Amino acid sequence: MLRNDAAKQNHGLGINLVGTRSNRDAMGARITYQAGDMKRSRVKVGGGSFLSSHDPRIVLGLGQRTKVNLLEIKWPSPSNAVARFTDLPIDRYITIVEGQGGWK
Repeated sequence: MLRNDAAKQNHGLGINLVGTRSNRDAMGARITYQAGDMKRSRVKVGGGSFLSSHDPRIVLGLGQRTKVNLLEIKWPSPSNAVARFTDLPIDRYITIVEGQGGWK
């Protein structure tokens, strides 16, 4: 039996990216986020192995920080658009659709 004690004190934000002008799964999108004194960047990649897959959502770890100050998404080609969001919720999953300027 395993017990996860880390989840009790740490926070995160899950993001589902949906491309409209770029590819549907937003593969190649660069996600940069800032939470307090921490700034991180990730690139959305696909992959897996034979007859397997992984969760297409991205989870951004925040540690004990309780606020995402800034989230920037640089959508892949041919769009190359940049979207910026502030004051996002934590400890939940949100969906961001390219070109819609908001999240749900």
